[in-house]
Amino acid sequence: MSKALVLTLTITPKDREAVKPAELIQVTGHHELTLNARRAITILWHNAHMQGVEDGKDYTIEIDVLKPDGHKGYEMVEEAIEALMRTILTVKHMDGKTRRVQFLGGNDLDDPDRPAGILTYSFDKRLIEVLRESQIWGRIAIPVLMAFTSRYSVSLYENLAQFVNLEYKTSAEYSLADFRLMMGVPPSRYKSFGEFNKHVLKPAVAEINGLAPFGVSVLPIKEGKKVVRIGLGWWKKSEAELREAYAEAQRPKVGRRARITGTAEYVTPPMPSQDRLRRLAPKTS
Repeated sequence: MSKALVLTLTITPKDREAVKPAELIQVTGHHELTLNARRAITILWHNAHMQGVEDGKDYTIEIDVLKPDGHKGYEMVEEAIEALMRTILTVKHMDGKTRRVQFLGGNDLDDPDRPAGILTYSFDKRLIEVLRESQIWGRIAIPVLMAFTSRYSVSLYENLAQFVNLEYKTSAEYSLADFRLMMGVPPSRYKSFGEFNKHVLKPAVAEINGLAPFGVSVLPIKEGKKVVRIGLGWWKKSEAELREAYAEAQRPKVGRRARITGTAEYVTPPMPSQDRLRRLAPKTS
């Protein structure tokens, strides 16, 4: 007897864990989104899911929730909102139709100078129709999402979050072109694999392995001397690894890259000189 299909919208999200539909994860055209905008769409979706997703509904969220740590102004929130309104999500239907919708619909932003300012926002009714049928999702830990310092880490983390709980799937392969699209790398940047590896792949893998509840490994696959495909493998972390990842997410972001890549330098007290050791040694009779 086959299991009944579970729809994404029927799952009750937790306070600090978003249930994000694959349709909002497996997207193209997001290469212009900043780190803050990529985090914002997940937070806005999660907030809407917590309030109950319905056609024509307005959702509210405190503007401070969307602000990056350490930023007092609201300029980055406004930039993220406008970027999400300009970004188009393209969905291919089984009947061949193509549906295009904005990531984010109309919204109203309170005067930022008001205490506890509120953003009131909506989603396009056609997007809600798509998400109502969603059957694949990823569980996104909000503290982990906010701890990332690279927008590519967000892309890789959210895509992997769809698969890590599947018992039958622990690896996947992508063409290099498809993998770049998935990560949201601008077409004009990091054209050589060396640049892509240095500026995109290595930092994203390091942050996921240091902060996420799962680990990831990457295998560049060559034809001759040219990298043409990317192999990904993933696994759930042990209890000790989960504790360390949680602890790292609570630490300051300053110095994080060095800590998670094992290159942090720790200052030890200077070794006392031999003369000082002799002076400090207990006298013997």
